[in-house]
Amino acid sequence: MKSYTVIGTGAVGGYYGGRLAENGRTVNFLARSDYRQIRDNGIRVDSPRGNFHLKDVSVYEKAKELPPADVLLIALKTTSNKMLRNLISPILTDNTAILVLQNGLGMEDEFKRWFPENPVLGGMCFICSRKAGPGHIHHQDYGLITLGCLNEKDADLRNAVGLDMEESGVPVTLIDDLHEARWRKLLWNIPYNGLSVVLDANTKRIMDTASSRNIIERLMREVIAGAGACGVSIEDEAADKMLAFTDKMIPYEPSMKLDFDNNRTMELEYMYNRPIREAADNGYEMRSVWMLYQQLLFLEESRFNGSGQAQE
Repeated sequence: MKSYTVIGTGAVGGYYGGRLAENGRTVNFLARSDYRQIRDNGIRVDSPRGNFHLKDVSVYEKAKELPPADVLLIALKTTSNKMLRNLISPILTDNTAILVLQNGLGMEDEFKRWFPENPVLGGMCFICSRKAGPGHIHHQDYGLITLGCLNEKDADLRNAVGLDMEESGVPVTLIDDLHEARWRKLLWNIPYNGLSVVLDANTKRIMDTASSRNIIERLMREVIAGAGACGVSIEDEAADKMLAFTDKMIPYEPSMKLDFDNNRTMELEYMYNRPIREAADNGYEMRSVWMLYQQLLFLEESRFNGSGQAQE
């Protein structure tokens, strides 16, 4: 049984960290805007798997005040990664594992460059979840984590974290190839996140409309080809399974659409630019994905003045 520190108490960190804490694991939370609400009222999770309310939460406002933990669970979005290195440095020992629960490609390699002595794990979260309010998480559907390690020597650590998650009610799939798992997650993230913003539509509307469904399928086939150029073999049937999976999903607004609608910066670098670049470096142009990326950049640049502040 490991001890955990959760960096980011939103839809992902609040849910998975909450599940671990509910089931008796030692979990510390680092919160920013939600600190006072969580300190006073705890964390509430509404879930089809069972609602729960953690009333006495170990929450901290400043990273330097956090006690040591075995696993640092990174649940902030990749738009925060530029400041994460300095944020977590004071709370790492050489034995602290870094578990990256983020969307996109290349984050684990980045953390390893920053902290070469620390084990780095990656988790792909297949979950429909949103932050309903301060310290309040609305889990809507699914919840599986696909868990891998950057270095095979950390397989036992991956297994131990997976066991903690399983015993806390989180379904876990253990994988050996983290790079492949990241590309497989992009098979859903690239089409649905970006298209939900560009079309201003949730997953049900996208899937129920022939024209948008055709775009989704084209983007998926291109992601499969891009992954193949990078040495990752994804079977063609994976796209069909992903389409069927989304057909059964409750009407859902992906995280990028929620960010856009709430005037927050979108996760474009790791989810679009890096896969496009990696595929291009290996001789394949993801042209449809690149066009979607350019549309998202246009929307982003139209809203912001370069400082991260919305234009008046």
